[in-house]
Amino acid sequence: MALATGFLKEMHGVLGDCAIMHRGNKVFVKCRPNKSKKPPTEMALAKKASFGLAGKIAGNISSINEIKHFWKGNPDKNQTGYNRMFQANHCQFNLEDFSGKVVLSDGYGLEVVNPSIEIEEAGLLINCDSFESVDVKKREAAKYVRAAGIIILKSPTVTGCAEYELMQFQTKDCRIEKGEKFSAEVKYLGGDGVKFQTFAIKKAFAVLISVDSEMNLTDISKTIESEVVLENIPAEIENDIAMVGE
Repeated sequence: MALATGFLKEMHGVLGDCAIMHRGNKVFVKCRPNKSKKPPTEMALAKKASFGLAGKIAGNISSINEIKHFWKGNPDKNQTGYNRMFQANHCQFNLEDFSGKVVLSDGYGLEVVNPSIEIEEAGLLINCDSFESVDVKKREAAKYVRAAGIIILKSPTVTGCAEYELMQFQTKDCRIEKGEKFSAEVKYLGGDGVKFQTFAIKKAFAVLISVDSEMNLTDISKTIESEVVLENIPAEIENDIAMVGE
């Protein structure tokens, strides 16, 4: 593998027997490996699936500008914000039994008390008793708070759908009033209510984000998550997922 120069630095993908890769601010060229004629092993397939899921999760997080804002790149390690999202979520969530976690925030300073996400028939309900930035300057600047996150959906109840999907969501801004609890309406970004209802297994992950009077993002909370919701699925699958929480 070598550093790309000249016009190659502006290219992406495959060129003849070479592959061009972008990593942070650097571009590399390497020889394409020969395609193996052996069938992939179960371990190789599992690694491929885990890699794909982490990429899909990172892509959905990156699509939410409010969350992406807090994932800064690390030039010293030649990492973009997306690279760091991917690494934080690789092999963290198990799509088979919905165990594990999704990491939406990279460090946090917005502390929330008794946060909850409830998945109801009509959609999501997000609440918390109180929230406050540890940093005094951020606390004083914050005038509004909103929530954003992703929902992982599995087991479609209609034909023609992928086995699993991800949806992004966010809420409207709520003005911060001392002593007031947070509760807001959810707006789906990566689909609509019909898509939400199409899948039998659901789990949601969210963060709260504070905003100043000029709509600048000031702080973010740790990731909060819902319980797994199971609707109209075979009993054996429901038992396997239920055992994770025991």
